[in-house]
Amino acid sequence: MSRLIASLCVAAGLFGLAAVPARAHQVNWVYANGYAKDHPQVGTLADEFIKRVEKATDGRLKIRHVPGGALLKPENMVDGVRGGVANMGSTVVSFFPGQLPISATLAGLVDLRYGNKLDLNGITEITTQLLDDVPEFAGEYEKLGLKVIWFVPSPAYAVISNDPIENLDGFAGKKIRVLGNVMPKLVEAAGGVPLSVAFSEIYTSLQTGVINGALTDPPAMLNAKLFEVAKNLVTTGPGNGALTAIAPVAYFVNLKDWNALPKDLQDAVLSVAKEMTDVGSQRMTELADASIGKLRDEGVKVHHLSAEDTEKLAQKAPDFLALAADVLTKNGLPGDKIISEYRRLADAYIAGK
Repeated sequence: MSRLIASLCVAAGLFGLAAVPARAHQVNWVYANGYAKDHPQVGTLADEFIKRVEKATDGRLKIRHVPGGALLKPENMVDGVRGGVANMGSTVVSFFPGQLPISATLAGLVDLRYGNKLDLNGITEITTQLLDDVPEFAGEYEKLGLKVIWFVPSPAYAVISNDPIENLDGFAGKKIRVLGNVMPKLVEAAGGVPLSVAFSEIYTSLQTGVINGALTDPPAMLNAKLFEVAKNLVTTGPGNGALTAIAPVAYFVNLKDWNALPKDLQDAVLSVAKEMTDVGSQRMTELADASIGKLRDEGVKVHHLSAEDTEKLAQKAPDFLALAADVLTKNGLPGDKIISEYRRLADAYIAGK
């Protein structure tokens, strides 16, 4: 009898074990953020992405957020994720023209006609579609051992200045801080004098008169408290201004780490990334409007280039998309093909197709 009871107990134990599914292997990743944890594009959005990924994977993929450049500085982000210092990171792609020529060229480009007709959602949709349509675009990340998973747009650039710049004629002779290779040509076409000044030096340069104005986005103006030394702002168009050709902030992962993920986890991450693409566009739209409102609250007078002045400036400025095609071609890439596809996607979005 005792043997029978023992046998039944063993059998019950085996059945009990069989009824409890084995716990799936948990994957732990690290996300490196070169900026503050509350940075709107790479901080707060990253936290929401991480939270959604954990929920979508039932906790099988956990991502730890390391902000403030504690693990990787912005300028080291590409090489750091590529080298496995972090599994995942984000960056402003225009910082890396040598490694990401397509991304950097388009993210640093402002076309006044397209840029004033597209909204932030359109910019992000075009960027995502271009990634699918142009193999060389995704390929420039893959060559570096990276996989880009989603992009975040930026609010349009504007000029904050000491003295009012109310129209195109107001740029004449003004010393304007610029960035990149395209913006100097835009300021020159407007009649201004472009100067290269580090972002950290804009405040004192405005304060001391080294520059008369600075080209940057309104959220950055608020963060740097430029409104304390400059009380005028002019947009690069009738609304909030012209947007960059593509969304300039990319989230990417180490390609080996990505390939090591089970297929169902990859699918879950990409699904969340698609959700966050829409969320990011909406958040940046809200941020752009709120930032201009807050600048007004700080006593900044906001001016807008009229549609007529915007068209005049577009006529005076070079064809930046054609220049981008030349730059890409010189880098051994199909520049004309890439820009032609960009124009097609932009025209289709504007037409509502």
